[in-house]
Amino acid sequence: MTSTLVLAERLRALDDVTLATAVAARGVPRYGVDDFFDLADALLDRDSVQRALATFDRPTLAVLAVLATSGAPASAQRVADLLAASGSIPSQEPDAVAARLEATASLLLTFHHGDAYIVYDAVRQQLESWPETGLPSPEQLVCAPPPPALAPVPDTEQRFSDRLAAERAFLAVSTVTELVSELQREGARELQKGGLALPAAKRVAMALTIDVTDVPTVVSIAARAGLIAIEHATWLPTDAGVEWQQEPTANRWRVLAGAWRDALPADLRGVLADRAHAVWGDRLHEFVGWAYPAAGAAMQARVTAYTRDAEWLGITARQTPSTAGTLLLESGPAEAAGTIASLFPPEVDHVYLQHDLSIVSPGPLTPAVDARLRTLADVESRALASTYRVSAASLGRAIAAGETAQTIHEFLAQISLTGVPQPLDYLISDAAERYGRVRVGDLDAVRAARASDALGDDRETGAHTVVTSDDAELLTTIVVDQALRPIALQRTGPTRLVSRFPRDVVFWALSDARYPVAAEDPDGTIVGLQRHRVAQTTPLPAPNPAAALVERLRAAEKAEGPDTGAQWLARQLDIAIRSKATVTVSVAMPDGQVVDYLLEPTGLGGGRLRGRDRKADIERTLPLSSIQGLNAVEAPDTGTEGGEA
Repeated sequence: MTSTLVLAERLRALDDVTLATAVAARGVPRYGVDDFFDLADALLDRDSVQRALATFDRPTLAVLAVLATSGAPASAQRVADLLAASGSIPSQEPDAVAARLEATASLLLTFHHGDAYIVYDAVRQQLESWPETGLPSPEQLVCAPPPPALAPVPDTEQRFSDRLAAERAFLAVSTVTELVSELQREGARELQKGGLALPAAKRVAMALTIDVTDVPTVVSIAARAGLIAIEHATWLPTDAGVEWQQEPTANRWRVLAGAWRDALPADLRGVLADRAHAVWGDRLHEFVGWAYPAAGAAMQARVTAYTRDAEWLGITARQTPSTAGTLLLESGPAEAAGTIASLFPPEVDHVYLQHDLSIVSPGPLTPAVDARLRTLADVESRALASTYRVSAASLGRAIAAGETAQTIHEFLAQISLTGVPQPLDYLISDAAERYGRVRVGDLDAVRAARASDALGDDRETGAHTVVTSDDAELLTTIVVDQALRPIALQRTGPTRLVSRFPRDVVFWALSDARYPVAAEDPDGTIVGLQRHRVAQTTPLPAPNPAAALVERLRAAEKAEGPDTGAQWLARQLDIAIRSKATVTVSVAMPDGQVVDYLLEPTGLGGGRLRGRDRKADIERTLPLSSIQGLNAVEAPDTGTEGGEA
């Protein structure tokens, strides 16, 4: 059988949607493919075939192996019978065999011939070469038994696993919540090559109180759930992430666990779901190696990544699926969240206000109280009983965001179990009184609004922001503050500084440096600034290179005009000659009849085709102008389930 000729003809006859789907699944490169013969060659390339085979599980590979070694086209029933006779492990029913054969045909590894299936030569040859590379032979694919079964989870250990899993799940929710809050405060820069920039990673690790090596795991879990996204090379929360923070703990875990489950590749999801009541560990890797023998390190890496995340999320504990984890795999995240919620500590909505300006929660706070408290205080420690600390700077940020001394006092009095201590009351009043001692304005807007005024001097050329204060000593402190060097403040008067950076950048730099700063509009009125930015996640139309390739091939055929048939025939003959293939050539005779010759073409020249007639065993020379068509001989005529195309 001449695979290239057969496949090229088949590709040409497929509809565009089916063809584009197959090309996308096979990962055909966009370049170097100019016609359907090039596409057929690309699909039958050894590396391409190997990549396709690597996606199949062992039962599908066993079906392919039996079909490839049978030496003839075979129906699904025939393949099932051959598998049964070979003692296939596991055994397969005809319906399952038919479904697996259809899967191989959709990836263009086999094709239909009547009601039978035929495997391409390149696929058969690749399977036969596997032992040379340490992969199972066709016989081993059919008969090699699986490794020992995974050990079931003992009932006596389940409750301990559930308790540990619940602790991890609660910590995971708290950590991701902290990540979203930190990115609300300040985004994290993503490197062009991937991964957070080291300064951002260290900052995030410190805010989350985790090791810097664990930051990529937390970021990937939050991103997978759609809680954060990259915008302009910076990680920021999404609208969904901001809303997620306000949900109860069980609901937040449901989102994270559901995203983990949804992201599982179909093959791995089936493997894990079938073993939702067994201990995973090293034996899971052994089974995956047996079930997907051609997938190699890539599959094992996926298993490692997803089982690592399962441990982190409390889906498993010490590689043992928790009750919630089992429900997640078998029923879905809603049922799992309902189970794990009963193991979470109850949320509280009151705290202890201390005289040392710290705030201690006796348990996990409700999301609404926690979110409001974070606007007034800094998180000092995160645990079942978290600690916050109020400072002049934190109160200044709250006032800049729209709070007043009265609203702050009322909120703290409402949630406090100990009243509002006098030192905290004094600090709130002092922060409100000090607020605005330093003011930041947009210098360009001020100039436009007061065009007649003489603002600044030549040293303000190129400046965009003005910082003013009646306290000249305070401005002197700001100018020499090394933490503010990045915003390049310059003094142009006793009560005036300027910067070339925008107003908001200067404002938040001064705020982070704990100065009593306020933003003002061109009229000098204090305005509140919202620092929090969210990533815009409007999906862009995804490019479809496979569809574009198919469209290009169709356009190339149309561009050939009326000579398309002649050019197609010429390419067929050229490939048949080079591969020494046997083909059926249909020739129009002078009396109008069409005669088929079984030829092995040997050369083209002078408008004629030369070849050996395989039936008459003679040399023939045929005029190209009389050749009506050419078909590759798809399979030997065995008299049972084979024949010619």
